[in-house]
Amino acid sequence: MNNIYIPSYNRPQSVKTYEYLGCGKIIVPNSQVEEYKVTYGDAVQGIDDKLDGSVSKKRNAILELIKAEQVDSYGWIIDDDLTKIRRKKEAKDLDQENALELLEKIYLMAKDMNIAYAGVDYSLDNMKLKDYQPFSFTKPIFGGTLVRADDNLKYDERFRLNEDVEFWVQKLNLHRRLLKDNQYAMVFYGQDGGKDSVIGYTNEDRRVYATMLNNKWGYKAMIWNKTRFEFKTPIKGV
Repeated sequence: MNNIYIPSYNRPQSVKTYEYLGCGKIIVPNSQVEEYKVTYGDAVQGIDDKLDGSVSKKRNAILELIKAEQVDSYGWIIDDDLTKIRRKKEAKDLDQENALELLEKIYLMAKDMNIAYAGVDYSLDNMKLKDYQPFSFTKPIFGGTLVRADDNLKYDERFRLNEDVEFWVQKLNLHRRLLKDNQYAMVFYGQDGGKDSVIGYTNEDRRVYATMLNNKWGYKAMIWNKTRFEFKTPIKGV
């Protein structure tokens, strides 16, 4: 697959997503290209250092690459620390071939349905949205998303955190639906800014940006509920 984009920074020998999938374009600032190429060779693609510096800025640069390089403007943007994709019902981890087949199927479904935002679940909870709702059309997607970039929506670069939640709200507001396969989950190394995360943010940091997000849209899209965040569909009519 030539439509997988893997944003990375300062991990020249540990792009877990590329190692798992065996393909993809590793997007790094030009100043780090040579260091990455020692391990990943021609899979490395550089962008101007000025287009890097935050998750939102880098993802916006990748959206421009998708528009320029993909005829149909569809591209997967997957964080660089993907360790596996799991079929939740059987607790079965997909090997490389089956993982790529799943990404291809979701791409074809999204294209056929004219969906501009798609992906799989981010939770391994086997009771959540499993048999009775294998697909959903309004729920957020994190970590790995199939994006159609021709609608010219951009990540809000004011958001250092929760930029993916804010982008979900943008996509849903404009297109009124997305496509999420709840039967599978992407598992990332150091999820949620934990002890193994290179992000290093806390829930208090997330609360600050959740408030910023809710104030921007005038809806309670991201709410702290005692021990975790809940994401509410904030758009009328979906």
